[in-house]
Amino acid sequence: PVFYFGDVEYSVDESAGLVEVRVWRGGTDLSQASSVTVTSQKTDPPSADAGTDYVGISRNLDFAPGVNMQTVCVIILDDLGQPVLEGIEQFELVLRMPMNAALGNPSKATVTINDSVSDLPKMQFKERVYTGNENDGQIVAMIHRSGDIQYRSSVRCYTRQGSAQVMMDFEERPNTDISIITFLPGEIEKPCILELMDDVLYEEVEELRLVLGTPQSNSPFGAAVGEQNETLIRIRDDADKTIIKFGETKFSVSEPKEPGQSMFIKIPVIRQGDTSKVSMVRVHTKDGSATSGEDYHPVSEEIEFKEGETQHIVEIEIIFDGVREMREAFTVHLKPDENMIAETQATKAIVYIEEMNSMADVTFPSVPQVVSLLIYDDTSRAKESAGPVSGYPVVCITACNPKYSDYEKTGSLCASENINDTLTRYRWLISAPAGPDGVTSPMREVDFDTFFTSSKMITLDSIYFQPGSRVQCAARAVNADGSEGLELMSPIVTIGREEGLCQPRAPGIVGAEPFSAKLRYTGPEDPEYTNLIKLTVTMPHIDGMLPIISTKELSNFELTLSPDGTRVGNHKCSNLLDYTEVKTHYGFLTDATKNPEIIGETYPYQYSSSIRGSNTLRFYRNLNLEACLWEFVSYYDMSELLTDCGGTIGTDGQ
Repeated sequence: PVFYFGDVEYSVDESAGLVEVRVWRGGTDLSQASSVTVTSQKTDPPSADAGTDYVGISRNLDFAPGVNMQTVCVIILDDLGQPVLEGIEQFELVLRMPMNAALGNPSKATVTINDSVSDLPKMQFKERVYTGNENDGQIVAMIHRSGDIQYRSSVRCYTRQGSAQVMMDFEERPNTDISIITFLPGEIEKPCILELMDDVLYEEVEELRLVLGTPQSNSPFGAAVGEQNETLIRIRDDADKTIIKFGETKFSVSEPKEPGQSMFIKIPVIRQGDTSKVSMVRVHTKDGSATSGEDYHPVSEEIEFKEGETQHIVEIEIIFDGVREMREAFTVHLKPDENMIAETQATKAIVYIEEMNSMADVTFPSVPQVVSLLIYDDTSRAKESAGPVSGYPVVCITACNPKYSDYEKTGSLCASENINDTLTRYRWLISAPAGPDGVTSPMREVDFDTFFTSSKMITLDSIYFQPGSRVQCAARAVNADGSEGLELMSPIVTIGREEGLCQPRAPGIVGAEPFSAKLRYTGPEDPEYTNLIKLTVTMPHIDGMLPIISTKELSNFELTLSPDGTRVGNHKCSNLLDYTEVKTHYGFLTDATKNPEIIGETYPYQYSSSIRGSNTLRFYRNLNLEACLWEFVSYYDMSELLTDCGGTIGTDGQ
């Protein structure tokens, strides 16, 4: 048998990684095992280096009986990290030491390593597509150089127009030496800059190509252009896009001050970008909280932007409506361009109509407190007590009242909000005591005024509640100009069940309390009330109860007690008449508001007309609160008793 190489010469690229060499065993009798050694060696003169260019081998090939060929792989080393153009290098493979066989021809093979392709300076575009805006002025395409970069190389970067036109859209880079991009030794990236032409006309996206050609290098093998030898350039033109929009999206206008006056608000519609074409847009109004026809005149109009026009003004008339409202708003809308040229943006604007005398935006810094008038001067005691005392008025203390428990904190806020607490509007809500099972009834507004009490004052009289009632006040802030603001509700308080000024004898039970009525003739000697009949009625006082005296049958208390005039006609001799309503010479109520027999105030604010109201005090003048006793006194002459009071004279059996 004879060993020989399949080829005399093997050629391989440096980047291939390995070379396969075949060793054949020829001859007629291959029934015996035989072997041979393959060894690599340098050429003479030396060219390729073992360890640098390839991995040297010395390998024993064993051929089993019947085998006629084996493959030897030799690893080729590539100078990957820093490619160096070395040209053609060679080394040799030799067959040696055959066993059970002889060496045939060729017993020596030459391997040629060629890196003039893989390590050649190669230039190509980094990306397939570059996009830029017309108003950027230029687009930069990066050219990347690979291979052996220690030489100086150059390439032409030139333009080929597509939908983008030379001189109209970009400056040409011709395929001449003007367009050369040069790489100095060591450089791997260089920009190819395309200058753009910026105009005011809007264009769709336009394209052109940049191409690389005529590569050169001062390396012995020249240079090459890579696969990506052209790139697509896209020129966008967003800046020149025609846009129609409202100049602003929020407008504020004051309502006219008096009827017949009108205010106009001007709303600009502007066009940006390319103004060389004609656009038609429609502007229309839409109701919000403001109503068309009542608060403003509706508008729906077409606006035509002619060539070169950039702005149109839409005028909307605001009407006086005489109604006191919060500020109102309506919207103005922009419809798309009918000519389909312009894009519409900011298509909605809000117009606020500011009321001349709107609800003042004042409100108390904190919620009001409900306390008994007994502790009005020291509200801090309200937290400890078990609710206000029954039988004495409760008072609503706003956060702007100097008596408020946190007034040192809230007072400055009230001053800065310009709140006048003397003008505060009050209302009261009340509900019956909770049942034995703890179920509470809903709070209802007290809207029942009597002839001597009001449900809209800072205090609520004790006839409106009983032990266990739940009471709440609502206070509306008013600023110094007299404009009303927002209302705040107090926490709900429960009237105490334990304490009271005048408790019934058996708790929770009101029976037929004893009373006394006396008639006495004054006679001629009385200096003030000569020859009159003095009528004195005394009865005990119980918290929350109201004493009523009349010579007529009493029914329908809601009507009887109301400020309405019916009680004046029905009950001419009663304590239901204020001193101004009395038709007889004297009445039970006089214009005095203080009981002359009581010296000094026995309870806080008992006689304060500013807090309780003088008509209330005229009624309560007849109450001695310390003794829990009402005493009503009036003087009548006989004819009044007979004609006005409905009296009769009986002979008593004589």
